[in-house]
Amino acid sequence: MSVTERLANMSIPTVIITVIVLLAARFALLKLKHPAAKSIAEIAESLAVAMALVFLLIRPFVVQAFFIPSASMHPTLLEHDHLLVNRFIYRVVREPELGDVVVFKAPLEATPGETVPKDFIKRTIGVPGDIVRITPGYVMIGDMKYDHVDLRGLLSEYSKSDTERPSVLLKGNDVYVDGRRLTRAEIGAAANDPGAKIKVVPGKVYINGKAINEPYIAEDPDLPYPILAGDKATPQKWIVNYKGKPAVKIPKGRLLVMGDNRNDSNDARFWGLLDRKRVLGKAMVIFWPLNRIRIIH
Repeated sequence: MSVTERLANMSIPTVIITVIVLLAARFALLKLKHPAAKSIAEIAESLAVAMALVFLLIRPFVVQAFFIPSASMHPTLLEHDHLLVNRFIYRVVREPELGDVVVFKAPLEATPGETVPKDFIKRTIGVPGDIVRITPGYVMIGDMKYDHVDLRGLLSEYSKSDTERPSVLLKGNDVYVDGRRLTRAEIGAAANDPGAKIKVVPGKVYINGKAINEPYIAEDPDLPYPILAGDKATPQKWIVNYKGKPAVKIPKGRLLVMGDNRNDSNDARFWGLLDRKRVLGKAMVIFWPLNRIRIIH
């Protein structure tokens, strides 16, 4: 962690002790009756006041800086982006809404082995009352069905990177690998079946029976939701039958939050719907690095 990050994340006790030390230094220096001591005393007083305002008023209640540590929000947010988070809006103005990018204290279930909750950032996909269902994407090449795992291997020759796994996005009737749209001929050639009929079925998030538009995702979903079996199975208390299919109804006081890098995100699909009380604020703007400055949508 850099010096800047350490300063931005100073604990309240550390801030209080620092302010007390600065004020004590200010009074001690004033007793020296020396012009240089007076100047340093004024600087110490200014720092004490500034720290008190920023760390004891602005950061807890208005705006806080946040650092992106992982790839779970690609392409919206990248590693090492620095954000400003609005901590005021959800306290006074309104509740989180569909599409809001929120910072929250993750439950310990999200970080096995950890004893202190970590700050996470995800996008709000379901709010209380919503009925959510997710279908995974796949491609039919002739009679063969390929899911995202299959496609990453099959289409790896079209990847821009030799070290990272390719990003495969199914959108409309098209297949994109690392942002490049593949032709039908390229897909068929990769499957050793150049003349095969190709059908693309993108993964979708349905809210109250309607597929939502998600222009911000890195890949369409490769897993269904609710999860019906295994150690990550969705609790039965949240599952409902919606038009003959299993879905999740978001209860009061809970949110479904997911990463924009949908298939590489540790989110509420796997550790449970987020308690609304854990939400810290709404991500507003990237302020660093300079070439990444932008409003977060």
